[in-house]
This record gives sequence, C-alpha cells and structure tokens, in this order.
Amino acid sequence: MWVAKFKLKDEQDIYSPLCEKYKIDFFAYPITNFKKNGKINLIVAGDIYGEEKDKKKYLRELKKDKRVKSMERIGDFILIHAIHPISRETITEITIFYNPQYIIINPVHVSKDGLEYWEVGCLDRKELMKIINAAEKHYNGKLFSIKEEKISSVSIVNIFPNLTKKQKESIEIAYKNKYYNYPRKLTIKKLAKIVNKSYSTFQEHLRKAEKKIIESFLKIA
Repeated sequence: MWVAKFKLKDEQDIYSPLCEKYKIDFFAYPITNFKKNGKINLIVAGDIYGEEKDKKKYLRELKKDKRVKSMERIGDFILIHAIHPISRETITEITIFYNPQYIIINPVHVSKDGLEYWEVGCLDRKELMKIINAAEKHYNGKLFSIKEEKISSVSIVNIFPNLTKKQKESIEIAYKNKYYNYPRKLTIKKLAKIVNKSYSTFQEHLRKAEKKIIESFLKIA
C-alpha cells in the first residue's frame, strides 16, 4: 500500500475557516458522497475539540452555512450532510478526493490553524499522486511524505469511546498539560489543582476515561 501524508488549505471549505476562527480541532471522516438533483451530497462524521464556549459558537455558525443541509450532534460527535454545486466541485477537481480507490487511514485533521492534514492510502502510486497534485494545484498543498508501507490499522472517528463529558474533559486536561510525557513531571493532584477540582473526583474521572480507552483499543470491552 502506498501512503501519502500532506496538508492543504481550502479557503472555500465549510469547516476549516470556522476551525481557525474559533480555535477548534475537527477530526473528520468522509463517510460517503452521492449526486442528487444536480448537486454533490457529502456525509461527514467526526469529533470536535476545544473550549466548550468556542464549540458552541462553531456549531452555531456551522448550522447557518447554506451548504449544511442537516447536522446531528451527540456530545462532541457530529454527523453532517452538506451539499455542494457540481460546478464548483468540477472546476477545482475536488472530486478526486472522493476517489473510491483511496483509503482514508486516519480522520482528516481540520486544525485550528486553518489547515487540513491528510493521510491517504492507495494500491496504485500513480493514482495516489492525483490527490497530491490536486492539493498542490488548488489548495496550496504540501506533501510531507509518500512511501510504500504495510498498514497495521485504519482509524475512523471513535477516538474517545463512550466517555462522559467529565471523563473526556479530564483526559483532555491531562494531555494538554503533558501529564503523559516521559519522564512525568506532573501529578494528578497538581492537575486537579489546576482545574480547581478535588483530587479524588478528578482522579476518578481520569482513571475511568483511561480504562474505557484501553478497553476499546484492546477490544475487550
């Protein structure tokens, strides 16, 4: 399998300008696409990350976009049905990104810096070059790497499986404050103090979150 890693910036995109505006990270996975009534319909799912107040603003403005036909939200997971004119899609060659020969190895990271980070696999190197060329030609794309390798897994969007809001917040706080760095320089007591939570409560939420993630990863839940 040939695997390419690259970034791009789409000024006309639905998500990336808002991610940059509200400092949101959106890990998106294109589920499917189809043509109907002369337009291209896209179904995208993913998780959003950021401050709660910023997420609310992001979703509020996202709903106002005329291209968004519908949006469902459960916690930080969103499912979006968007519609684009075929003319725009054809002109920019964006339909190359929907090529069924491609495997989206990890969710597309629509970052708060306004860029999209892609990791795409394909059995045919020449076919894979088409998406790279389109990214460079139309979206200021930059290729990080392209190489032949064996894929050990494919990630969709279930990054934080079945976590409660408090569990998710706890593990995000731990990660952002480099609790998982080695050597570890921060204790749970210090983390709890940073967010003004009791040690026992914060530890409970963090440990339960870690347990769920490990169980999901090992598929023993």
